Amino acid sequence: MLLAPVADRVAQAVVKDFLEQIVEPKFHEDSYAYRPGKSAVEAVGVARERCWRQDWCIDLDIKGFFDNLDHELMMKAVKHHTDEKWIHLYVKRWLEALLQRSDGELVERKSGTPQGGVISPLLANLFMHHAFDEWMRKHCPTAKYERFSDDIWCIAAH
Repeated sequence: MLLAPVADRVAQAVVKDFLEQIVEPKFHEDSYAYRPGKSAVEAVGVARERCWRQDWCIDLDIKGFFDNLDHELMMKAVKHHTDEKWIHLYVKRWLEALLQRSDGELVERKSGTPQGGVISPLLANLFMHHAFDEWMRKHCPTAKYERFSDDIWCIAAH
């Protein structure tokens, strides 16, 4: 992994703070990952409480989520929430940043988000907000779930 220079990490923090103010109020109440005032412990607590009252639980984990995040769909989600061109430019740049393998080889990135990047957790939540949370709201409005990034527990009665 090619570590971002300090200036890039500062820029990512600026973009994260800007986007977070816009998207945070829209996120699902049971989305817990990397959010202000939310935690994994809280997600597990809610899941534990709900599972005692329901008949079934499905545990989902999206394999390779951070490595395979679709850049085009990610940019579509970002553009849905802001018209700021500078935000679009920087997010696209970070998504497409070269990946450095353990042997030092630099590889072009076609998908995924930079792991360890300041902006990556927010981008993951934004993607899952549209790809999962909104889909569930529309198609399974009574199902309860807890989501921690790409890990999801759906709990419901039959």
